[in-house]
Amino acid sequence: DSYYGLGQHQDGIINYKGHKVILTQNNTIISIPFFVSNKGYGVLWDNYSESVFKSDTSANISSLWSEVADAINYYFIYGPDVDQIIDGYRIITGKVPMFGKWAYGFWQSKERYKTQSELLDIIKEYRSRKIPIDNIVQDWQWWDKIGSHQFDIKRYPDPEKMINEIHKKYNAHIMISVWPKFSRKTKNYKELIKKGHVFGYGKRLPFYDPFNKEARLIYWDQINKNLFPKGIDAWWLDGTEPELMFPIVPDTIKRVMNNSLGTGARYLNAYSLMTCKSVYEGQRKITANKRVFILTRSAYAGQQRYAAASWSGDIDATWQVFKNQISAGLNFCVSGIPYWTTDIGGFFVKNYPGGCINEEYRELFVRWFQYGSFCPIFRVHGTSTPRELWRFGPKAEKILTEYDNLRYRLMPYIYSLAWQVTSKGYTIMRPLVMDFRGDPRALNIVDQFMFGPAFLVNPVTKQKVETRKLYLPKAAGWYDFWTGKYYSGGKSVEASAPINKMPLYIKAGSIVPMGPFVQYAAEKAANPIELRIYRGADAKFTIYEDENDNYNYEKGIYSTIQINWNEKKHILEIGTRKGSFPGMLKNRKFYIVWISDGHGIGINSTQNPDQVIYYIGKSVKIKCTRN
Repeated sequence: DSYYGLGQHQDGIINYKGHKVILTQNNTIISIPFFVSNKGYGVLWDNYSESVFKSDTSANISSLWSEVADAINYYFIYGPDVDQIIDGYRIITGKVPMFGKWAYGFWQSKERYKTQSELLDIIKEYRSRKIPIDNIVQDWQWWDKIGSHQFDIKRYPDPEKMINEIHKKYNAHIMISVWPKFSRKTKNYKELIKKGHVFGYGKRLPFYDPFNKEARLIYWDQINKNLFPKGIDAWWLDGTEPELMFPIVPDTIKRVMNNSLGTGARYLNAYSLMTCKSVYEGQRKITANKRVFILTRSAYAGQQRYAAASWSGDIDATWQVFKNQISAGLNFCVSGIPYWTTDIGGFFVKNYPGGCINEEYRELFVRWFQYGSFCPIFRVHGTSTPRELWRFGPKAEKILTEYDNLRYRLMPYIYSLAWQVTSKGYTIMRPLVMDFRGDPRALNIVDQFMFGPAFLVNPVTKQKVETRKLYLPKAAGWYDFWTGKYYSGGKSVEASAPINKMPLYIKAGSIVPMGPFVQYAAEKAANPIELRIYRGADAKFTIYEDENDNYNYEKGIYSTIQINWNEKKHILEIGTRKGSFPGMLKNRKFYIVWISDGHGIGINSTQNPDQVIYYIGKSVKIKCTRN
């Protein structure tokens, strides 16, 4: 067997056969006691304490061990396809809600914007430069005291006006950093300590106890009173390992994290799960008009049901760390939690004096950004140096903006896949075992992955190279996204990779819908849609659309258009639209493009589509006459 999952670990390993993995939480480590095998099954180990997965190849035995348990309790989930295993995992632990459409766009973040005027100036500059963006992030220390949830009015004199301007003037969203720890001088701390809902470590700031229902209700009520009515769109729940100390020492946390359910040792790994529960359930009770979004540094099995994504922590800016993000993110996603991201460019920039003006760092940032544009959540973040795209010089800005535009052109593809995550238990960012588990060469590849059913993504993780070797898994064939050239599967190629190009290949038998260039995800309905058809095998794709940011989809208020390509008959069918929602575009254009060498390629719209279809919601069949 080959083994995948177990959360996010910074070891550069994709297949844990022959390895030992200690399952505890830390700043850059997320432990989830779930793995899948290429043999068609998964195991969910139901235990919150420190655990160990061990694969002993010499004895042909794999095992799981936990420090605290009253009984051995696990779930064996049969697929055999990995997508079926993941769906089974979510049947047990919870389905995934939809995020607002904006959340799949580009996010600007750094440690940190320090004033109201600085934050507004940044979003204004993005709009003036016509660089697409959907979200700006206010990192920590915006408060007067940590845990008060009150803005420092000297630096943020009118938070409501600021947020309203972000919404109305700049058509963007704002996420805010909220920690689960409290200054002892705040009213919020005094309310929690009075009821015995905190724990701490020496003189360090105490954390609240999310294992207690009353504490969760109080925590959300405090956030809601002070922040949600101002218009905050999303929550960055930081330090949820929990970061009772830095660096985190699990043995110490076990001693001090005794909570309302039991000992810290017994519930070591589940803090993040429970605090996300507080915020998700709290917001859902208040409104159905704004979808919950949570970004948090830790995670545990089942956290996907609370609209939570995670990121890979405070990592260093090096080429090796960058490469390790690929396997870290893939194993996290195959652990059943589909939404993950990384600090593009690394959090700490220690090795590149001058940061964004250092040419060597600019190269690393560009390569990391190219990769990040194909992560489920697309965001830059970090300390040490500014992260806005124009800070890296005109040459880099042009490349970065092109990949940002590509992300937005692919929004019909990405948002439709998000619906598959919610409705079918799908996973967008996919280790190769998910689609090619019968191909032995694909099982141990650490630096390639599928983005949805079509894109084979091949990040460039070496400095000063213009090619990279990659493997095209066994399939009907592959098309170079940039040239349209066709390749047979099951072989390695040396792909062109100048600084402005990350090698991308599309699997034969794919349909990729691409929308118009936009400045933010919900700027306008995707019209026209360019349908790129990669022939060589039967293909299907379902375009999903809804109101973009409420929970009416849970009531069936959305539409789908099923598109099928029949390879034998050379017929494309755009099916009858099913469903409807307020504001739905009833009539639209589809630009049909049969991909071939030099035709239907790259980021820009195809100037000479093969056929234009005026679609009114009824089934249309198109015969392909191109060789």
